[in-house]
Amino acid sequence: MAFSLRTLFSSVQDKASSGAQVTVGIDLGSSSVKVVEIEETERALTLRTYGELQLGPYEGAPLGDMVQLSQKKRIESIVDVMRESGANARKGVLVIPLAVSFMTVIPISAKADEDITSKIGVEARKYIPIPLSDVALDWVEIGSGDSKSTMREVMIAAIEHSTVRNYKEALEAIGLASQPSEIEAFSLVRALNRSTDTTLAVLDIGAHTSKLYIVQGGTIERIHRVAAGGVAITKRLAEMRGLSFEDAENLKRSYSDDHEAARDIQKATTSILDSVFLECKRIIEQYEARIGQPIGRTVLAGGVSSFVGTPTYARDALGREVEVGNAFDKLAYPAFMEDTLTEIAPSFGVAIGAALRHFSE
Repeated sequence: MAFSLRTLFSSVQDKASSGAQVTVGIDLGSSSVKVVEIEETERALTLRTYGELQLGPYEGAPLGDMVQLSQKKRIESIVDVMRESGANARKGVLVIPLAVSFMTVIPISAKADEDITSKIGVEARKYIPIPLSDVALDWVEIGSGDSKSTMREVMIAAIEHSTVRNYKEALEAIGLASQPSEIEAFSLVRALNRSTDTTLAVLDIGAHTSKLYIVQGGTIERIHRVAAGGVAITKRLAEMRGLSFEDAENLKRSYSDDHEAARDIQKATTSILDSVFLECKRIIEQYEARIGQPIGRTVLAGGVSSFVGTPTYARDALGREVEVGNAFDKLAYPAFMEDTLTEIAPSFGVAIGAALRHFSE
């Protein structure tokens, strides 16, 4: 199994491919596993199937809760979602969560024309909290490369060798032993980036963590994480209503404007997302000040983005126009599926982006 920042950074843009292919993207998160299978036809990239399974029941936990699966159950969940969705592609990508990887931007002191390869390991040791001998490390230089500057920026990524082995074993279990894996950030950016985008901010509100990716020219230039997400919202709602986690999760998922608990659901949601949006606004504005221009698009992803009212609240909190990401827009599908796919799209961006990798290399 391989992951390469150089390959990933060069492949987030849409490109044509040769020869019909069927590929699958698998997103194994902290609360659910999702799969998307797409096919290249003469006319378009077409959605063949998709599916999602909640992971809580694999550990006796309620739906929507975060779990840490054993390797055996991790593989079982992937096999199950592939079988139940009917996905059978022999090409694809199994996504590595940001939570089990390490990514950050580091400064390197060097002249514009200086080879910095030998400096990467030395500088990376200052940021990676475990010995470099225990990780697979890759890097790519970002930024404009100002010829007068003596400080250059490098995005580094590290994944523990034990994690790489676990994901390789999972790929072997579903017959995709020779296929690559990649960190979720790259899959999501590939899914939501457009060829017309110069700059893009993606705010992914996940179950446990919310992630902000700032992208310029198809390249991720900033990553920021806030430890708050959908699970925290459910826990807050459970406290407010005196409910179990499972009952609060079901109540949250059944939200509508005229629901008797609508006010409490909105209050629980905003109380958690306040800190997320405030922190992301600060990072976005810092980046805009640095490049001297506003970011072109701001896009929401993750299941919480589907909640009624979240986009409006995000727009007000961030002080800018916000759209809900719909990576299904890059695929052809039957018209009768439009409403369903639009509703679930924010949750499937990572899986779609992973499936698209083979068509963008």
